[in-house]
Amino acid sequence: MDAVGSGENRFRDNMVRRLATMPLNVLFVGGSVFAVVVAELVAASVSLMMIGHVPPVVWVGAFFAPLVVAPAELAVLVAVIGRLRDETTRRRQAERDLLDDSSRRRQVEAELHANEAKLRAMFEMSPLGMVRTTPDGAFLEANPAFLGMVGYSLEDLRALSYWDLTPVRFAEDAVRLLDSLEREGHFGPYEKEYIHKDGRRIPVRLSGVLITGGDGEGYVWSIIENITESRMVERTLTAKSEELARSNADLEQFAFIASHDLREPLRMVSAYMGLLERHFGPMVGAEGAEYIAYAKEGAQRMDRLVLDLLEFSRVGRMEEAPEPVPLDEVLDGVLANLSPTLAECGAQVGRPAPLPAIPAVRGEMAQVLQNLIGNAVKYRDPSRPLVIEVSARQEPGQWVVAVADNGIGIAPEYRERIFRIFQRLHTRERFEGTGVGLAICKRIVERHGGRIWVDSVPGEGAIFSFSLPA
Repeated sequence: MDAVGSGENRFRDNMVRRLATMPLNVLFVGGSVFAVVVAELVAASVSLMMIGHVPPVVWVGAFFAPLVVAPAELAVLVAVIGRLRDETTRRRQAERDLLDDSSRRRQVEAELHANEAKLRAMFEMSPLGMVRTTPDGAFLEANPAFLGMVGYSLEDLRALSYWDLTPVRFAEDAVRLLDSLEREGHFGPYEKEYIHKDGRRIPVRLSGVLITGGDGEGYVWSIIENITESRMVERTLTAKSEELARSNADLEQFAFIASHDLREPLRMVSAYMGLLERHFGPMVGAEGAEYIAYAKEGAQRMDRLVLDLLEFSRVGRMEEAPEPVPLDEVLDGVLANLSPTLAECGAQVGRPAPLPAIPAVRGEMAQVLQNLIGNAVKYRDPSRPLVIEVSARQEPGQWVVAVADNGIGIAPEYRERIFRIFQRLHTRERFEGTGVGLAICKRIVERHGGRIWVDSVPGEGAIFSFSLPA
């Protein structure tokens, strides 16, 4: 009996599953046909047995009643099955969504744990101090860097507050920072001092932000940098800078005084050589006159050298602030100063386009242009007329001024050397000079924040260029 009952249950369950998966329209049509056929067979049998025993209207009604009742009952059954199917579908979808939500929740929790572990590692290993305090200054958490900075253990620190580690002279600033924290949600960076456990003052730079925790309470997270070493470096650099400034001032003063004092004996040498030549010229003969000429020429060269050294020492001593200087006006003044020399050698000086106004010291710009144009005249090629061109071009963040000539040019190996003081490439018999002019140009340009260089092809000419901030 149990076997028979279980077999019937399995048959029923299989039929229910199959019917539940069939489309409702198929189930309704097929079920209606099946129900009507079965009901009509039963009604026909009953009606045949009632013929002759009941009025015709009764057995006719019994025969045709299933045609109406069976589809109606089946419609109700199909609606119930449809409702059951929808409910089953919704339940299965809810189960799938629940599984998906559980999976996503586990994934999110795993990511949160991983991020928390990373943040904890950063907190523990950071070279910067990190602390979490309440808005009134009670310490809650601190990383090893901060504990080492102030010399307390975490247990000792939790018994203290921000105010216990803050010197009195920073109290007012701290109150203003707390006001800023309440208004804007953050403060800093701000420099102050902490009181070390042994009483030392530790200079620090800190920033903070107000964060609301999961419990709804506000906490202040602060990052603290120990700036003891940077303060020491700053003090050392300041002392070195002051010492260097004093040394430079002393050297400039020495060069200035020495230049003046050296000229006096040179003038005496030149004057007495002239007297000796006038009064005793016939007595010393041709050889003596030659010696006197050498002495006078040497004194004059030394005087020019002293004057150039004096000019070199003056660069940077002027306290004029840079202002927009029209280079066209400066160049006009330089050409007026050099007009006798330019006319003597037949030089042509041109400018392809108007020159700009550049932030600079006017007198020093005139000195640079006069030295560069004077060099072009000095080192001209006698086989062709001298042509000089002064131009300027703008580059990102700077102006580049160029003085080009068609002179004898400069070999590549001397392009750096010529800007050093007292460096000469030619003998005095061929070209006069002391080797100071280009060194003065370099010093002026660098003082203005630029640089100077030369491009040249020997025998074809040279282009001296210098850059200045725009």
